[in-house]
Amino acid sequence: MTLTVDDVAAWQPEQLTAAADHAKAVYEGIDRIVGKALTDTQALTDTNAWSGVAGAAARTRMDTEKSRASAVGAALTALETAYRTQVGALSACKDKVVRLRTTFLDEPPVGFEVAADGLVTAAARIQRLRDNAGDTDVTTLVLAEEAAAAQRTLDLRLALKAAEDAATAARTAVATANTAVEQAFAALGDPKLGVPAQGSDTSTTPAAAPVAGTPPAQERPSYAMSGSGGGSGSSGYSGGSGYSGTSGSLGGQSSSAPTGPLPTGDVAKWIEDAKKILIEMGYKPEEIDERAIAMIIQHESGGNPYAENRWDSNWLAGHPSKGIMQTIDSTFNAYKAPGHDDIWNPVDNIVAAVRYSIDRYGSLSNVPGVAAVNQGGAYQGY
Repeated sequence: MTLTVDDVAAWQPEQLTAAADHAKAVYEGIDRIVGKALTDTQALTDTNAWSGVAGAAARTRMDTEKSRASAVGAALTALETAYRTQVGALSACKDKVVRLRTTFLDEPPVGFEVAADGLVTAAARIQRLRDNAGDTDVTTLVLAEEAAAAQRTLDLRLALKAAEDAATAARTAVATANTAVEQAFAALGDPKLGVPAQGSDTSTTPAAAPVAGTPPAQERPSYAMSGSGGGSGSSGYSGGSGYSGTSGSLGGQSSSAPTGPLPTGDVAKWIEDAKKILIEMGYKPEEIDERAIAMIIQHESGGNPYAENRWDSNWLAGHPSKGIMQTIDSTFNAYKAPGHDDIWNPVDNIVAAVRYSIDRYGSLSNVPGVAAVNQGGAYQGY
């Protein structure tokens, strides 16, 4: 066994709380900075102080930075959660080990001996029995003390094993979350050029990082690509946004489709599954423009099904936009398909968002952001 009683007694789990507080302060600072930048950029546009090509470029750049910052914030939130989750487990293990040691050392009339490796002996207790026995046979009493010491050894070593397991789990959880932070930070790239660092993953979503603001009682499932068709609700995020190519396996471009590429990778699969569900609900195939959906996804979430907007009016009102196509709860609930009621499931989210878009704007090509890009302008939120 690697850990000793003294090792565990020296633990300071409260330091993880301080680290969690720091991670929280950092991602809240990112939210404030990006939120202010978005507000300021929009204000310049609204007042026509910054328009034309330069204004459009600024808005596009801010959309990009929003997606990248969202990924960093999500990763930092996951790191904070990892720290806070481990504090309780480590504290409980430390308390038990220390409590057992103290109890065994202080047991009347004479305490047991406790070694660093958890071995408990009863030498002093047995010697006391013999010193006070006179002519009495104390063999049975000695055996009882040795059995008591053996039981206490078992109890303490089990507590040490639990502490070691907790420490291993803590190291793994924090290391995983920290790796996600590093990946998200690397994706920020050069702040002047606005491009990802060379060789970095251009996905805005760090692997396995839940988004900021997840309610503790609502544990999000880890969606993995299953290869199944639409209607199963089993398709989901596996780490890549799928914007790396210019061709895909989905249907052809309609006359009013965006000029952008067809989606690829996971995003293409999610759109394909969502399209099947929509067709089953009675929508015409030509109504479901894959390119338009891909464009909305790219600008709204960067392909991250766990994205959550933490800086607009919806968030301030208590109902932030969520998921791969950034729908608020009320909109999602109004337009979700029967049996597809998980806003964090990318297929379910796409289905609801497409139904909302068609209902409100008449078609996906009429969604403001899609229409703007098709006319050579900058994307606008919908």
